[in-house]
Amino acid sequence: MADVNIAVNNGIEKIIHDFQIHPHYYFTEEDIRWRLLREIENDLALAGSEQIPFPKGVTSVIHTEYPTPFRCSMSERQFKLLDFADTKGQRGHFDIAILNEKSASQCEFEILRSQYYKPFCEKLKSGRIQLPLLDYAIELKLFRDLAHPNRTESARQQAEYAVQAILKLEATLQPNDYYHEPFAVRGIALLFDNSDLAFENNIEIAREQFWERFRELIDWNSLSSRLSCIWVSPHKKVEFQGKGIFDQGVLYE
Repeated sequence: MADVNIAVNNGIEKIIHDFQIHPHYYFTEEDIRWRLLREIENDLALAGSEQIPFPKGVTSVIHTEYPTPFRCSMSERQFKLLDFADTKGQRGHFDIAILNEKSASQCEFEILRSQYYKPFCEKLKSGRIQLPLLDYAIELKLFRDLAHPNRTESARQQAEYAVQAILKLEATLQPNDYYHEPFAVRGIALLFDNSDLAFENNIEIAREQFWERFRELIDWNSLSSRLSCIWVSPHKKVEFQGKGIFDQGVLYE
């Protein structure tokens, strides 16, 4: 577990530093994801912790687009946990998931990859999957043009997407009708903003609108202390953690 914590923390620090020094490198969220994956995997490989053996196979400790262990509604940029029997609900995905070695090593392949919902959920609800199954669930957002005149969604709507991702992570950290123990140990939302590269006019107004809506929708004191969020621009970083704001500062001014 210590190796995973170090690898994740180092990877996040490196990607934030690189984003602030080279914001033009990042066109899409996928640019952020593959660079973060590379950094985490490199650290895990150095510690010999990049793979997990399980019955009849070996898998990587880190995966992308990992399905959520619950059905939910994410319409209108909201998040609502739905009942297991609600067939209108959908499963979301985590941008990056890091498996818990102890739990994953005891899972069958089809349960481990969590693709087939019914058998996975039945085992989960019955307690036949050892929890937590994930050490980390990570969500990524890149805001490229909050103030651009051609953007169809406002800065306030973009804030709603950010809060949606955070609440999705929160649902993995708390017991609910799907599981009686947390599904993941930690949840991290990484919000990157290089909007000023696309359109400098009114960028501060757009960011004020983003933060106003963000604060309207989320109360960090009501969320798990194992949930954190980092917002990064080329010149600033703000960190949040459940039970209150953890730290904030200005970098590279």
